[in-house]
Amino acid sequence: MSGAFPLSDEAVKALAPCNLPLLRHDPFLRSRSSASINTLPSPVQEVVRRLYDTLLQIFSMFDQQRRLDYTDLRRFLHEKGWSDLINELRGISLSHVDPVLGQVIHDVRGGSLQALALQLQLLEVEQMRPADIERIYLLTRDHLKIMRNCLPDIDPVRTARDVELRAHGVDLLLEKWQQAEYRLPDGSAQVVVDARYNGVVADRCVEFSALDRVFYNLVNNATRHSADHRVMIGIFLISECESPSLRFVVANRIDTLQRSALEQRFGHQWSDLFRGGFTFNSTGVQGHGFGLAICAELVANAYGLPNGAAAIAGQYVGARPHGDLFVAWFHWPIAAP
Repeated sequence: MSGAFPLSDEAVKALAPCNLPLLRHDPFLRSRSSASINTLPSPVQEVVRRLYDTLLQIFSMFDQQRRLDYTDLRRFLHEKGWSDLINELRGISLSHVDPVLGQVIHDVRGGSLQALALQLQLLEVEQMRPADIERIYLLTRDHLKIMRNCLPDIDPVRTARDVELRAHGVDLLLEKWQQAEYRLPDGSAQVVVDARYNGVVADRCVEFSALDRVFYNLVNNATRHSADHRVMIGIFLISECESPSLRFVVANRIDTLQRSALEQRFGHQWSDLFRGGFTFNSTGVQGHGFGLAICAELVANAYGLPNGAAAIAGQYVGARPHGDLFVAWFHWPIAAP
């Protein structure tokens, strides 16, 4: 949907430099914010494996046309104790144990799972609409890949397939985000995408699932904090880069309370949000703010930068106000190397 993005082309171009060096020379085979499942405490391992196996079984219930039987899925969720599993997962935090494990668990509990959990809750109380079945399919598929991206050895066979050469294009982003009614337990938004590029983004599923982790973290954040329940995504080609890159921009309107909290904490340096350590809700409560920090680490990984701080310093990721909008951006090299 060209022309739907609220920033002009000039404003988008001015967000960050257009010549961003690509320092990565090896294939993207593993995300930096990942770990072996064996490094998780045993009780956490058990819950995470149950989640992965349950999602695999849900995914297998779909036919080739992405259809399934509502009644069968509802019965399956009851038999598997799905609600109890989600509650157990929500009680897990490893940020005090290790920062990387904290990031891994953040995305295992977050990613597309929060939206999926809400969709399945609506299914259980028989408040589903036909279009929601496609959404369940996409969210389940994405979270299985995100979990393998976070924990590659949770499923070595499928992880091996994830690193095989296979082109992934912008169409895979559009099918789940364009005109999506995106619902989370703590917010909802209509998502609109303005894509100015329609080619290949990544050569491997493992890289595309890392991109998905960045997207879900940003869109989850924007959905929760959107003052008008709209999230706008722009996808722009930056051809001036040494290696052509895409600039992804995610925007949402914020209210005066949110803006004041951001200005008090960061002044004009809103890109420091990507360092982590700050979250916001209507009561001003702060938290770990892992989501945006993970985005910075994954983008740094994609470009071969040493860490997320380097991605922030180089403006590979960033955020700033634009009128009443909160505007966040990140870059991704196109199918490189």
